[in-house]
Amino acid sequence: MSGLPIGALRHRVTLEAPIDAPDGAGGFTRSFAPVASLWARIAPSGAREDFVEQRAEQATNYVVMIRWRNDVTKDLRFVHRGRRLRIQSALDPDERRRLLICACEEIT
Repeated sequence: MSGLPIGALRHRVTLEAPIDAPDGAGGFTRSFAPVASLWARIAPSGAREDFVEQRAEQATNYVVMIRWRNDVTKDLRFVHRGRRLRIQSALDPDERRRLLICACEEIT
């Protein structure tokens, strides 16, 4: 038994992995490909505004909880209703491989 109430993981998210392709000029172009479709709990955890390259950039932080997977790293991202949530860290809170809590950031 996972200890989660029914309906706790009620948001459908897509886990995406980066794919880097050479651009012919010595660099690369990054795109993302879907890895899995998962049920998750998404909760906002804060926001901030920074000035990057002389423009205002707002970053909203989220906590995303999913069932445990061993392939989630900070290189991946979640997509939920068109929003892209970059994974900053992933934590197994009780080291029992039941849940994974991901600190994520959406930049707009």
